[in-house]
Amino acid sequence: MKIQDVNNLSSEEFIENFNNIFEKTSSIAISSEKKRPFNNKNDMIEVFINEFDDLDIDSKKNILIKHPDLGIKLKITNDLTEMSKKEQRNVGLDNCTEDEFLLFNRMNDEYKLKFSIPFIFAVKGANKSIIIDEFKRRLTNEDIDLEIAESIKQVKKIAKFRLDEIINE
Repeated sequence: MKIQDVNNLSSEEFIENFNNIFEKTSSIAISSEKKRPFNNKNDMIEVFINEFDDLDIDSKKNILIKHPDLGIKLKITNDLTEMSKKEQRNVGLDNCTEDEFLLFNRMNDEYKLKFSIPFIFAVKGANKSIIIDEFKRRLTNEDIDLEIAESIKQVKKIAKFRLDEIINE
């Protein structure tokens, strides 16, 4: 979609197209829509990121909690957004072996128990091995504030990737 097309969308179409840039969080699309017209893709990305950055920490944590577990069986869950399904499929998480699936399940559970949020990693350009290594590394973290900061950084990266993919200039 070209930036001019984005600027010409009705409010409803804009929100429908961009409500999952931040996982299941239409409020950022709603507030970003009010900042149109965008000059270019980078301007649009900056608006979305700034809207997220302006949230208080509890609102950011609520967005973190909406993110899906990585490596879950995509075939048996209907809870993933289309964007999340595609991102996980593109790095091979839809065809985990049974052992990999069990490993992801165990690490997801450990991570949520330890940090009270799901493990969040911008998977674009990664593979299962990189994701597993990052999972293991972050599970050794003992500082919940540092882990929340890392998760926020990853969410912003995901949002940038998603917008970059949708908008072509």
